[in-house]
Amino acid sequence: MVYLLHQPMPDHNKVVHLWIYESGFMENSYNPKTESLKKVVFTLFLTISLNSILAYESTADSLGLKNGFKELIIRYQYGDEYYTVEEMKFVRREDKIIGTITIPDNKLLENSETELNANDISSINRFLTKAHEFKDDCVENWSSTYVQYYTIDIDEKRIKIYKFCNWGNSTFLELKKQIFGDYLNRLEEKRMLLNVENNRVLIGNWKYDSTIHKIVKGKIYTLTRLKNTSKETCFLKFKKDQKLVDHYCLKNSKTRYDFEFDIENENLILYINGENKNDRKHFVYGYRFKVLELNEDKIKLTTLY
Repeated sequence: MVYLLHQPMPDHNKVVHLWIYESGFMENSYNPKTESLKKVVFTLFLTISLNSILAYESTADSLGLKNGFKELIIRYQYGDEYYTVEEMKFVRREDKIIGTITIPDNKLLENSETELNANDISSINRFLTKAHEFKDDCVENWSSTYVQYYTIDIDEKRIKIYKFCNWGNSTFLELKKQIFGDYLNRLEEKRMLLNVENNRVLIGNWKYDSTIHKIVKGKIYTLTRLKNTSKETCFLKFKKDQKLVDHYCLKNSKTRYDFEFDIENENLILYINGENKNDRKHFVYGYRFKVLELNEDKIKLTTLY
């Protein structure tokens, strides 16, 4: 008679196959050897199970994890009239924990993959301790139309915290700064080079369709380079210091912005950020465009939302 025992291993989803051989066994008949063999099989099964569990816990302990996980995703949404979403992902790979910034995805500029050290893991522990503490409720520090939403996926479990809880030094942004600080510095250097390269093409005066002030999702806006300007022409003036002046002919006004390029999800993005005032002291909103075409004579932009 042959017994095949399947034992799953929780650490790496492996299965241990245990083969037990016995000769002279007859079904439905009592045999002392058979009863003894059953005890041996049970003992082996129990031993393997305990060893698997202990090995799993030992791996977590060796990493310094107090809140064990295979995959941890932390999503942070914040803002008032405009919301920003950021996300970090942490995966355990054998005796390492690897972190990445998944939103925004800037990997074409610089890969964010980072191996966590002991201090980083301690910070993760503190963050998760706070998350479990706040998962049902918390005393809010303040209230506002500004939102601060945490969505935390710990393997198959999800925690949502949509209140202004006291995270102390364990906020999303503090955690991101500590773990990915070196990466963020490298990313900023790559962004500077990206802007230098594209600014050379962009600097100058560009005629535009005035409907650009009424942003429509998915619409394509085309700008053409101007050699001469007039009061009747609506145009954007891109300057060397990454400043932009919108000469809006229909209202005879000027609005000033900052602008910068970035790469997100493999797309070239143009950010136009309002300085919160124009010559009429009106509040100024910013814009975010995907660049479809950029050359010396033409710019094609489209909105992402």
